[in-house]
Amino acid sequence: MNGPNWFLNNAEPTKAKTIEANQTMNKLSTQRIALAFASLAVMLLVFAGPAMASTTQTFQATFVEIGFVPGSEYSCGSGTISELGHVANECVVFDACGPNCEVRTIVFDDGSTLVIHESIVGFIPHGNSPGLLQITLAIDGASSTGRFAGATGDGIGVVNLAANAVIIASGTITLQP
Repeated sequence: MNGPNWFLNNAEPTKAKTIEANQTMNKLSTQRIALAFASLAVMLLVFAGPAMASTTQTFQATFVEIGFVPGSEYSCGSGTISELGHVANECVVFDACGPNCEVRTIVFDDGSTLVIHESIVGFIPHGNSPGLLQITLAIDGASSTGRFAGATGDGIGVVNLAANAVIIASGTITLQP
């Protein structure tokens, strides 16, 4: 008998068992390596899928409120926000989120709305004019819609009370995919 198992059949029992154990171990090691590579391939497919990242960008905004009536609870106008576009319709409701906290709703041409909470944090006297209000901004992504749904961000700005409520602000906005 000179077949493939001749050595195992004719070897000493201890050597035969050692050879069989080594062959079994090699087979298990090969299977483990194959399983590890298969697991790695699956993980790469899962994590390397089309991941859409959020985008953060800075903005500069200017709003001119032409619809302000002293004693009114709101004021409306138009504005421009760099990188986001011109808006023909934006309104702010005074004290809508608490004392000295206004809610500005900005409607874009595509129907998306961006909601910003503005808090008055200071006053800058300016000669004989009514002065400037210092504000902080917080983007309300939960109330925003369309391309601004889920957005986050913040900023600072000033409200020029002498110039029929001209607001100049800057900050960052993070848009979700």
